[in-house]
Amino acid sequence: MADTRVQTEVERWVRERWLPDEYGVEFHRTSVLLSCGGTHSFAAVSEDGRIAASISTSSAITPNGKRGAGKLLKIRSDMYFLLLAEQLDKRLIVFTEPDMYELLEQERSYGRIPPSIEFRRVILPVNLAERLGKARRVASQEVTPGLGVPVT
Repeated sequence: MADTRVQTEVERWVRERWLPDEYGVEFHRTSVLLSCGGTHSFAAVSEDGRIAASISTSSAITPNGKRGAGKLLKIRSDMYFLLLAEQLDKRLIVFTEPDMYELLEQERSYGRIPPSIEFRRVILPVNLAERLGKARRVASQEVTPGLGVPVT
């Protein structure tokens, strides 16, 4: 089974290093009150509770060259919860992969993204980006018919 710890490490780097550098406040993984009464845990919420972010480490394209429909649905789900979150000044989705960022910007140009959702593209440190790419390739092989571990 693929080791997904690197995705967690990337998310932590974005939350603890990149976001504080960009916005001048600390960020933590925490839950935010939703307008419909429930709560939702976001990958990064500023210490003052004014900024919430989801972090995407996914590529837009599957190993066989198709658009990752499930990955796109995950980001749409993240946007839904960002829209429901109360008392935010900024609602962010941070992308580590340029192709996913470009796909969502294309969706925005088609009028499919609420204007209150901001997209940010982060460039990872080289070693972290390489490890993320390797983990993605291993995971893709596991779920691609004929390339993965035989299912018993």
